[in-house]
Amino acid sequence: MATNKLLNGIKVLITRPQQQAKDLCKRVNDTGAIAISFPVIEIVPIPYEQWSECEIDKQDLLIFISRNAVSNFVEELTDLLPESIQLAAVGRGTAELMKTYNLRVDIQPVQSSGSEGLLAVPELQDVVGKNIVIIRGKGGRELLAESLAARGAKIEYIEVYERILASPSALQYQQALNADCIVCTSVMGVQNLHALLKDRTQELLEKPMIVVSERIRHHALSLGFENIVVTTQVSDQAIVHQLVEMERE
Repeated sequence: MATNKLLNGIKVLITRPQQQAKDLCKRVNDTGAIAISFPVIEIVPIPYEQWSECEIDKQDLLIFISRNAVSNFVEELTDLLPESIQLAAVGRGTAELMKTYNLRVDIQPVQSSGSEGLLAVPELQDVVGKNIVIIRGKGGRELLAESLAARGAKIEYIEVYERILASPSALQYQQALNADCIVCTSVMGVQNLHALLKDRTQELLEKPMIVVSERIRHHALSLGFENIVVTTQVSDQAIVHQLVEMERE
C-alpha cells in the first residue's frame, strides 16, 4: 500500500490525542493521502499521589483499559508487579504497548476490542471472589466494572490520567475545515470535534467520517453526522483499509 499511493491527495483529519496519532498519520500518508493531525483530546497524567489507594499485591487481575492507561501507570510504577497477578488488555493496541513495557498479556479479546470484547473472553466468565483493578482514565465507561461486579468480582479503579478538551491553533482549525474526511476513534473524540468546530457545524457534518465501533457511530448520528462508516476491526490497518474502500466507491 505504501507504494501504490491509492489515496493520492485526499486530506484525512485524524482526531486522536497527539500521543496516539503518529502511527496512524504515517499509515495514512503512506497511501498517498495527506494526514491532518487535529487532536481534540488532551491527555493529562494524574499524579501518583492522587491515585486511589490500592494494595496491588492483593489483587488477582489488573485490567488496562487503554494505551494511555498502560503508559501512565508504568511511568509511575516503582516496583515489579507480582507474578501472581494476571494482566489483561482491552484490545490489541493496549496489548502491544504492554509488551513494549515488558508486561505480560495474560488476557485479551480475540474477536473484538473494547469492554464488550473483553467481557466475552472465557477467563472472565467465572470471577466470583476475584479482586480486580481497572486501570483507566478519569470518568471512563462503567460497563466493564458493573458487569464483572455482577459476576461476583470485587472491583477497584486506579485512574491514572484524565481527558480534557484540546486547544488547537488557528492554523489547525483551518486545516481541519479543509479536510475531505474524518477519523474518530472514541465517543469523546466525536463530542470534542463537534464542540471545537461548532461555529462551522454544517461543513463538519457533511464530511464522511470513519469510526471504530457502533457505539461511536450512534453518538455521531445523535450529533447530526450523516455519512458514517464503521471499520471491521479496531486497528490502524482497518482504518486505512476503510479509507481505501471509501475512495474506490
